[in-house]
Amino acid sequence: MPKSDITAADGLRLTAEAMTWQGTPYALVGAGSIKLTGGDCSGSTWRIYTVAGFPYDYQMTANFPAYVVRTGRFRELKPKETWQDGDILYWPNHMALYATFTNDPADAFTARVNAQGHKWKQKNDMWTASHPGGVPYGPAELRYWRPDAPRVFRYVK
Repeated sequence: MPKSDITAADGLRLTAEAMTWQGTPYALVGAGSIKLTGGDCSGSTWRIYTVAGFPYDYQMTANFPAYVVRTGRFRELKPKETWQDGDILYWPNHMALYATFTNDPADAFTARVNAQGHKWKQKNDMWTASHPGGVPYGPAELRYWRPDAPRVFRYVK
């Protein structure tokens, strides 16, 4: 049977599972990541994929692109391809799940206040673990999180 990308509905299953990780404290534990107990970016992503029915061998963030090439379990999206819920956003030393928040409009925006007291709403587009001492697992905005564009990977079943 030929391989195909996960569907948009599959992606929504992934982001629905990511939503259940909200509030999980950051802990640099990799494959030992446990929902609501502690996890890091690679471990929470791996667990979310596994629970949602899209298993792959756990990979530290730094090893993920080589794993993609070696196994074909994911494919890297071309620059003009449209992202969908559940795609993995990858930067050196960090990964996150892309989300449209279609199935979770309450988390689509985060209220923010700048140093001058100006209030604004951040439009979230990913679920992510933070970093040691950072905020717990939750919604975030690519632009606010990192200025450089991520590589984007989609699961192949």
